[in-house]
Amino acid sequence: MVVPTRDADLLYIKHNLHTYLRIGADEMILCIDEDSNQTFIDELNSIYDGIKKKYSNVSELKILKVEKRSDYNFHQAWVRRKGFLTAKNDVILTGDIDLHINKKVLKAVDIVGKNNVGLASLQKFQLQSNLNNSFTTVWRVFYLTFMRTFYHSVFTGLYAMYRPYWLETEDEKIKELKNPKFTKGFESVIGEDTYLRDFMEKKYKCVYLRDTGAIDFGIALHDDKRVQFTMGRYYLHNDRVLWQVLIAAFAYYHPDSIVGYFYEKNKIKKGLAKLHDVV
Repeated sequence: MVVPTRDADLLYIKHNLHTYLRIGADEMILCIDEDSNQTFIDELNSIYDGIKKKYSNVSELKILKVEKRSDYNFHQAWVRRKGFLTAKNDVILTGDIDLHINKKVLKAVDIVGKNNVGLASLQKFQLQSNLNNSFTTVWRVFYLTFMRTFYHSVFTGLYAMYRPYWLETEDEKIKELKNPKFTKGFESVIGEDTYLRDFMEKKYKCVYLRDTGAIDFGIALHDDKRVQFTMGRYYLHNDRVLWQVLIAAFAYYHPDSIVGYFYEKNKIKKGLAKLHDVV
């Protein structure tokens, strides 16, 4: 397992680290910045010692200090990839520390590297929202029920992947990727995990499981109306047909993604944009 984190995530670490460590992995690599202070590192070791005392069969924890690289525009993209390269196994599960995971993630772990499957993603239940109202949470409870009934799922940042396929498919342009939180246009919806998936699926299968592998305590960037709109445009360039866009918009309560989809379709029709010209 590979999970990036930092001292600002300490509360998430206290709440969620044990869920990763109890899944049964050979090792868990917690990736932190090279310049992290010793107080933070001591706190991580203390939390780990407490987890080992409380639970049996806890995975080995490796705290990996990751240096900043000038050739990477988006530091977290390198942080996670340094973890991938350091892991001792080729089957790797990754997510963020604001996720409270469960054993359903093992379904993704079990299928990658077999039958041409390079990546398997699991659903997350998003508790918090940039839409700032409880209606979104209620809607998503309904959405999870809908998902289990009709089986439609999407890619998330909680996934297992097969390292040899990743090394084969991802190109050097990952270094040019920018932090989606501070960019506009398509760069705001192409995170480092989406970039990995987009290149993986050009040659290998990417499977989106309907199982909910985690509760997500983080704020959903894609709830922002501007990002919703851009995501709709991005759906078109990824060959998503209208019914798929409508289901995703319905499931996540993202009506602006529908507007973005038709906006981009009209631009292409008028010759103002070229299909697939995103990355």
